[in-house]
Amino acid sequence: MKKVLAGTAAVALAGFVVTGMGAPASAQEEFNLTFQSTWSSSDPHQTNFVRWAEQIEKNTGGRVTIETLPAGAVVPAFEVLDAVHEQIIDGGHAWSGYWVGKNRAAVMVSSGPAGPFGMDSFDYWGWIWEGGGLDVNNAFFNDVLNVDVFWMPVGSTGPQSLGWYNVELESADDLRGLRLRIPGIPGEMYSDMGVSVVTLPGGEIVPAGERGVIDAGEFVNPYHDEALGFEDVWQYHYAPAYHESVTVAEVLFNTEIWESFPEDIKNIIIVTTQAHYLWWENHKPYQNRLAMQRLSEKGVQFRRTPDDILEESMDAWHGIMAEEYANNPAFKDIADSQLEWASHNVVARRMLEPNWKAIADRYWAPGGLVESGEIVDFEYTAPSDYDTFIAD
Repeated sequence: MKKVLAGTAAVALAGFVVTGMGAPASAQEEFNLTFQSTWSSSDPHQTNFVRWAEQIEKNTGGRVTIETLPAGAVVPAFEVLDAVHEQIIDGGHAWSGYWVGKNRAAVMVSSGPAGPFGMDSFDYWGWIWEGGGLDVNNAFFNDVLNVDVFWMPVGSTGPQSLGWYNVELESADDLRGLRLRIPGIPGEMYSDMGVSVVTLPGGEIVPAGERGVIDAGEFVNPYHDEALGFEDVWQYHYAPAYHESVTVAEVLFNTEIWESFPEDIKNIIIVTTQAHYLWWENHKPYQNRLAMQRLSEKGVQFRRTPDDILEESMDAWHGIMAEEYANNPAFKDIADSQLEWASHNVVARRMLEPNWKAIADRYWAPGGLVESGEIVDFEYTAPSDYDTFIAD
């Protein structure tokens, strides 16, 4: 049975009372909506969700208000998509990787391992809004998954880390046999490498580590992981990784709710969501650095992922990709659209952009131009483990 919690337009009377006659010309519809996320209340994904809803309310002048409930408030985390479709809730804030059980092409909606095809988060944003990705992804939800939702990306959470461990990793052999929490297609990549994969919602990872149900945990990166208390269980944090280098969070509107909006409201929500994605691009690295500083003070050791783990994980992904591309039409449709965009944007970046990491090292590495005070007078001490993350 469908239950609409909200989503019904109310008339803002602007000082008038309507009694069977039409509303005055100055009246505007108001939409009071109930959304739920797949995240716990302490998860920074929820921060993204709440800030987005606040911006929607602000930019619509209060015509759209969105209640932002955490995972489990109405339905379990992994049931958000179905709940939006069934109008149990008006919308959701989630990650498409959770829907791979419905169709494995969902991994490409959330951007896929390695970008995919070398796309960074700005390339992906461009594909959505300039390269046809919005239509491609919505067609996937509507025509392949058969759910009545309108989808938009609300922020890239990548690049994600390899995860947290209590053993040092010197090679891919050290991963084999470990019980690692990592969901979806990324989990399959590591499973193919000999890892024992466990799928859990974010809020259940630390409790599982404390009980010894898992040996290692992967969620996002220091900002998100600190919020969930990963440092209370594990002492080594490894990065980078290729399994979710861009992966995006999403907002889902029930289609009926979305279509009930007047065009100006739709446009305001779209532009607000576009801007919010770009805000998050600057918010997350700043917060990651602050989290790394706090975690280091607590004894967490940051290590660079061994190269052979990165190489094997990429090979594992390409094996999965080849199988899906050949046998899953929905996967191929999304991948072909991304390939068309990446063939221009990624190739242009590769050919024309400088080596940003090499430039950064000139300034920020130990003894670099900033720390040495050779050019500028700025108080800065390079992290003791900075050189750890300089590849050979």
